[in-house]
Amino acid sequence: MHTKASTIAAESLGSRIQAVRSERGWSLAEVARRTGLSRAYINAIENGRSTRPGAEAIRRLEEALGPLVVDHRERSIEIPAGLSALAKSRSLSAGEVQILAGLRVRGDQPQTEARWAFIYDALVASESMDTRPRRARVHRRA
Repeated sequence: MHTKASTIAAESLGSRIQAVRSERGWSLAEVARRTGLSRAYINAIENGRSTRPGAEAIRRLEEALGPLVVDHRERSIEIPAGLSALAKSRSLSAGEVQILAGLRVRGDQPQTEARWAFIYDALVASESMDTRPRRARVHRRA
């Protein structure tokens, strides 16, 4: 991630975190659980009391919530009709739609709502692969 923490306006980052959290119906405790940051720290960022959150904190928040920092130069990503239909039917956040819109499969962008749904469902289903604790493998010698 190429985010410079010093260039982010604390109040805009905080309001973006609150908006995404609200869209998802998540409490501060849920965001804290997903990021490993304290509720107090997240609350301080949301309310503009933490004026310079570190890059690691922003990275963790973006992993849980999606893109929080909008680069105005990259705002005009075209959203295919199939993705727009999926976003509307599933109430996807703007951040999720922007991330999906950047996907290419073998150089091409999916077009139909059904194909976007398949990709989205596969990504959501694969989340547990990253969050599930891995069991240590036991190697036995014969």
